Amino acid sequence: MAFGLTTKIPVKAFSYTTDSAKPTVHEADNGGGSLLHREFCAKCGSGILEYGAAAANDFRYIMTGTLNDPGALPPKGEFFCAYREKWMPEVPGIFHKQHLND
Repeated sequence: MAFGLTTKIPVKAFSYTTDSAKPTVHEADNGGGSLLHREFCAKCGSGILEYGAAAANDFRYIMTGTLNDPGALPPKGEFFCAYREKWMPEVPGIFHKQHLND
């Protein structure tokens, strides 16, 4: 199971800074029957953001490591905790969902 840290922001608060920053787009079923949209850097392939159909008009989930100051946006919650690797500790002081629909 793969995992990552994302930061939820309003869609109106996100934009690419140059035309040369046009991402590579990948869309596929998320495994639960919903379409998941992901954008990647066209030059290096690093993940930039993702969102599902339900959030398409409202939010973007930005890969936290791509931000200039990722420490400015500490985590508020964890999802899919049922699949956490045994070596990975729980983040204290935030909400924890075992599954997305909990």
